[in-house]
Amino acid sequence: MLIRRVEANEFEFHGVTVADYGATAEGSASVALVEVPAGQRHPFAYSSRCEKIYCVLEGEPRFIVDGVLYRPKVHDLVIVPTGKVFRYENHGEEPVRMLLTHVPAFDPAAEHLLPDRLREHEVHLRAERVVLRPMTEGDWGHVLAWNADPEVLIWSDDTEEVRPEEETKGIYRSVSRFAFVFIIEHEGEPIGECWLQKMNLPEFIAAYPGKDLRRIDLMIGRKDLWGKGLGTDAIQALVKLGFEREKADGIFAWVRAENRRSWRAFEKAGFGEVEVGEVRGLMVWGE
Repeated sequence: MLIRRVEANEFEFHGVTVADYGATAEGSASVALVEVPAGQRHPFAYSSRCEKIYCVLEGEPRFIVDGVLYRPKVHDLVIVPTGKVFRYENHGEEPVRMLLTHVPAFDPAAEHLLPDRLREHEVHLRAERVVLRPMTEGDWGHVLAWNADPEVLIWSDDTEEVRPEEETKGIYRSVSRFAFVFIIEHEGEPIGECWLQKMNLPEFIAAYPGKDLRRIDLMIGRKDLWGKGLGTDAIQALVKLGFEREKADGIFAWVRAENRRSWRAFEKAGFGEVEVGEVRGLMVWGE
């Protein structure tokens, strides 16, 4: 069967151009060409019918599949299993082009988009001096202020570069799809944020096959409260959540070696140094 380019059904989808070539055989599969202009992204979605196989033809897209970040190169394949939540985006200056295969054939009714907002949850945690409550869309005032302070960013994110507000919101909304994201409160006031996330570092997933690994990220945005032990309290609450409720095998934290204050906070919570490939941080294992 020959399907010519002029026969493809071309349409725009959230800034992404898709040329759908339809079924190559009765119900077995369908193929499409996908073009992602610079700065555009496919929203979080999943298919209840199809496995998706992306072959990168040009450019360097970023994929998040079931919480794991991938950076494929030209001629690499990214496979999105049926039912897995995914997103891709183009951070480069040139368009990304990919060949997309759906198995079985594409069915628009089976495609499900997820709202571009924080995924909310109902978990509340209490430690000795802090309370962890779910982050909501009403918390951006505090969260954006913390992320606009270079003194906070250099320790929490290894950068002093302040991101645009919408990019910062996108990071938290993205993480929330695969994590419990919390606001840390002390004496009734928001002082920082943290999350317990599914492991998203391919090096660790490959190094510990079959293990349910999680990851903690944490920011104390109130600089006047640094060094008071409040971060340790939050870490201990997250570790308890990870092992007692989530039944994780291990929990990892990426911390700069120069950040001795944060390093000690994780050590007080039982973490020890670990290094996998070029990634160095701290890990604690369940019993």
